[in-house]
Amino acid sequence: MAHRDIFTLLGSSSLACADFPEKPLTLVVPFAVGGPSDKIARDLADALRKPLGQTVIIDNSAGAGGTIGSAKVARAKPDGYTLLVHHIGMATAPTLYRKLTYQVPEDFEPLGLINEAPSVLIGKTGLAATTFAELQPSVIPEHTALPSELARATALPRD
Repeated sequence: MAHRDIFTLLGSSSLACADFPEKPLTLVVPFAVGGPSDKIARDLADALRKPLGQTVIIDNSAGAGGTIGSAKVARAKPDGYTLLVHHIGMATAPTLYRKLTYQVPEDFEPLGLINEAPSVLIGKTGLAATTFAELQPSVIPEHTALPSELARATALPRD
């Protein structure tokens, strides 16, 4: 299975209001404008506007590996009007950052998978290797014992 980054929509509460939404929604993207997460959020906003009959605002609150935008949503009123568009990197934040102002499992409610974004390995023009198999000997020392299949890590279940 190819490595995939999972983009998930997260909220800080479940919705209980029958007339929801009564005001604009905000999708917080904890990354820079123009990046893949921003594009995904903008496509989602476009898809939500008509059926919800409301404006959907994109708020790019980038920085610190996505933790600034995540903290913003964790502090938001838990009414469903402020949602977070994040990827699987959110799961690593508690390990990478010692003093988060939020707790991932306690402060967020996963609402659903909205996208799968494949990742690719790209080399500079002129690189002697044209495949990963050709590149592998130059990045993995000969004396390193590897299984017949290169080891990999993923947050997804194995096929």
